[in-house]
Amino acid sequence: MWQIEALIEYGIRLIDKAAIMNEEKKTVIGNLYSVQTQYDCKFTNFRVMPILLQTGYTITIDYTAHPDYKGNEAYFEKLLKKKDIEFINRDIKKKWSEKNDVAAYLEPATGKIYIDYGSPLRKDEPPLAIMDIHDLGLYLIREAHKQQDRDRVYEWTAYILKFGAISLDDDANAAALIDQYFKEIKGIFYSYDYADYKPVDEALTIFPPGAKDSDGFTEWAIGEGLAEGQVLAYFFEKVA
Repeated sequence: MWQIEALIEYGIRLIDKAAIMNEEKKTVIGNLYSVQTQYDCKFTNFRVMPILLQTGYTITIDYTAHPDYKGNEAYFEKLLKKKDIEFINRDIKKKWSEKNDVAAYLEPATGKIYIDYGSPLRKDEPPLAIMDIHDLGLYLIREAHKQQDRDRVYEWTAYILKFGAISLDDDANAAALIDQYFKEIKGIFYSYDYADYKPVDEALTIFPPGAKDSDGFTEWAIGEGLAEGQVLAYFFEKVA
């Protein structure tokens, strides 16, 4: 989904400009990529690789420094003959699986191995702390507001309103969600004028109830009467 790829890429660019320490940036970037893995997306890290390296989210080593290099030289030499980025699993002798996922990736042209934050090859670091999607969304909306980046405010508000329900339990409480997240999100969102705004795609478009060319999501969710619909109804209530 190119829409999600763009959402994540520009989220990372937003965080790059944030006045926070690199440790915090690494955590947020890791959570952004965690969101991306939930969708059918391409491998996009090299779009923002300078940022990933500068923050320490990604580190590089020479391929000969990989802990499994000795005794497996032929495996690595074979990878170096490839043209594209090659992924290296936890156990290099086994195929990818959920238990044997990617631990690093090799750039054949340079012989560099890239290792991202959270990789088992970075044993001396704490594991990535996964944020609730609403916490992540509010964090990014707040940061976008600090930077007066109305595009990111819109996109992350749209994402949370339309995709945030994926993380909700059936008994989710709308009043609690509104109090904890959406009062602030609504206040920030409506502080901007979106009259001339053109969303990047329908998937990240906020359609008020009855809007022309609506994708029908707002009406459906409100009609269902569950927490996500109640949140949407609240979001579209007239702002004083």
